Amino acid sequence: MDRPKDSVIVRIAGAAGDGIASSGEIFGKLCSRLGLHVMAYNAYQSAIRGGHVWLQLNVGSQKTLSHGEAPDVAVLLNRTSPPLHVPQVKKGGIVFYNSSNITEDLSKMRDDLTFYGVPFRDLISDKGADMVMANIMLIGATIQILGLNPQVGLDFIRDRFGKKEATVIELNQRIFQLGVDWAREHAKPLKINLRGDGKRRMFMTGNHAFGMGLLAHGVKFYAAYPMSPSTGILHYLATKAKSHKLVVKQTEDEIASINFIIGAAHAGVRAATATSGGGFSLMVEGLGLAGMLEEPIVVINVQRGGPSTGIPTKQEQGDLNLMFGGQGDFPRIILAPKDAEDAFYTAGRALNLAEKYQMPVLILSDLFLSEHFQTADPFNFEAVPIERGKVQESVNGSYKRYLITEDGVSPRVLPGSPGGIYVSASDEHDESGIVISDVLAGLPSSLEIRNKIHAKRMRKLERARHVDMRLPTLSGPQDAELTLMGWGSTYDAIEEACGLLTEAGASVNHLHFTDLYPLPAEKVLDLLNACREIIAVETNYSSQMVRLLRAETGYNEIKRTVNRYDGEPFTGEDIFNRLQEVLAHV
Repeated sequence: MDRPKDSVIVRIAGAAGDGIASSGEIFGKLCSRLGLHVMAYNAYQSAIRGGHVWLQLNVGSQKTLSHGEAPDVAVLLNRTSPPLHVPQVKKGGIVFYNSSNITEDLSKMRDDLTFYGVPFRDLISDKGADMVMANIMLIGATIQILGLNPQVGLDFIRDRFGKKEATVIELNQRIFQLGVDWAREHAKPLKINLRGDGKRRMFMTGNHAFGMGLLAHGVKFYAAYPMSPSTGILHYLATKAKSHKLVVKQTEDEIASINFIIGAAHAGVRAATATSGGGFSLMVEGLGLAGMLEEPIVVINVQRGGPSTGIPTKQEQGDLNLMFGGQGDFPRIILAPKDAEDAFYTAGRALNLAEKYQMPVLILSDLFLSEHFQTADPFNFEAVPIERGKVQESVNGSYKRYLITEDGVSPRVLPGSPGGIYVSASDEHDESGIVISDVLAGLPSSLEIRNKIHAKRMRKLERARHVDMRLPTLSGPQDAELTLMGWGSTYDAIEEACGLLTEAGASVNHLHFTDLYPLPAEKVLDLLNACREIIAVETNYSSQMVRLLRAETGYNEIKRTVNRYDGEPFTGEDIFNRLQEVLAHV
């Protein structure tokens, strides 16, 4: 007899505007309140209303590492959904659908699935009920067949709609309960053993985590132009502006955004912005300005499919090369968190590093990391203490803002400090900030100043490289025959793939980068040379991390890669299958 599984994959599909995201949020948060683990992915189009949308949630008693491939349960809300999703449901799976909307006999499509048509219109006649609320009923039915406690769902609906009138809350709870009751009478429970540990977890996106991380670590000014998939950070921080004395500015474009935060950082407050690749391209000139002025700013680039407008609601890791944009040489730090929890701590760390080194710190996220929901344990708000670097509150004698120092970092005073008068110019300048490009142009003294000031700025990179940049993590057996290498948001999917490969008898480990630049080249090279064979796993066409490693370390032994660039994120199963094809070609 087969043992009940301890995980299940649920897919909800319909049109944009059918409440796919809200029903997924209800289901996911209900599971997280029960102490279960959830990883979810929302596949949507750029249309505001209309177009096909689906959301998939992988729920388990243990940590889930991807949203999974084929669903065990499909919840279908419109007529477009059955031909797209019924063929993908696992053998023996269950399909719930709104039979008030989908009138054809779906059982003719496959005989190895169980179909349940839930007649929304026949079950609900309450005033105010709308067809879009069928999603609530179908979620109730799904909760019932999975053996989960429906009371938690009723409680969440009360909390979710808490600011609305009592009649709205009661109507949603009634519709949810009707779904539970209908499934209890008509549907057989799925052979599943979902048992949470009783620990309530957060159910959040990477954008939520970035926002929380910035807020918890002292950001006081946030400016951004709304560009998906980074907009969630702006939305989150806007809701916290009043309570946390935070200035949030929606700007007219990304050029304004970066110039706003440069000004805010100059005034002494922690400042950040976020955008996607197209917006970051507009910010590049401002990035150079921050480099010359040595202002501590944080820029989050949430990557999406490119080039140009590309596939704006889809996944890609295609902007690593772009992070090196800007006129001339100037230092910057590039970080790429691996999951939502890491996004929280990376946001705080980025603010610290920006002020410690007085330079731009760039965070590379992507659509999958920033917009997919997953459960996360409560954050440790004391894990990253606020460090402001060489900030002086007063000046004794003369003050040189760009004083040449051994580590390249000059003492910094905030505007208004007594005696702290200086010039801050975008042209090359001396230690006091006085422009040298025109006054002393071509003279030996000006050339010497240029060399010294420019070298001072660039020395920050070497200190950061050896003091603050973290080495990639290596999980799995040290002497594995095969190493899968990734960076950023592919971490969990590669971990899942390593598990599948190990079960299949392979000797495999996982090398993963979250600190991308500047790399501690010698130590990284030692790690790379210790691997027998490395296969890079990236959601881009050109294996941009392989290129960066070759440039920074000289390592040129990565001959085979697994790439995905169709706009969808990796899962462990997907990497496993693609790897079989790669390994078949010697």
